[in-house]
Amino acid sequence: MLSWASADLARISLWYFGLAIASAVFPWVNAELLVLSLPAFAKTKMALVLLVLVFTAGQMTGKCVLYWTGRKGNSALPPRFASHLSKWHDRLAARPGKAVLFVFVSSLTGLPPFYVMTLVAGALRMNFPVYVVAGTAGRLVKFAAVVMLPHLAVSLFRPGA
Repeated sequence: MLSWASADLARISLWYFGLAIASAVFPWVNAELLVLSLPAFAKTKMALVLLVLVFTAGQMTGKCVLYWTGRKGNSALPPRFASHLSKWHDRLAARPGKAVLFVFVSSLTGLPPFYVMTLVAGALRMNFPVYVVAGTAGRLVKFAAVVMLPHLAVSLFRPGA
């Protein structure tokens, strides 16, 4: 039987999973601000770790929707864009490690925007499992850092630290 605390954590996790999907699909929903609110709902460090993992999973679920949108939508591109896409596909196919690095750096830093990179990865038909692993790794590191930075800043400025 679940305790009240674990039932609350399950409900909070479900909400954050949904919010993460929304932030992945709708760029005006700021993922970083949502992640900054996680410590307010986590009563323990393990609960915080769980919420970061849940948020990352929700983000990547939403990004997978965008990836497949880009993959299916590239057939409707005007010929001019299709030729550019074909050139980029050939370049990245010759160096698949570069594509993985682009996705990882984009998911970690937001430069170029991960939203755009996700659509491009789909349109270029990047290997889906490779995209998911690279994107998840970057998002997980980013969200963990966003959660930890305020704690590190407070500890630096704490008297007697």
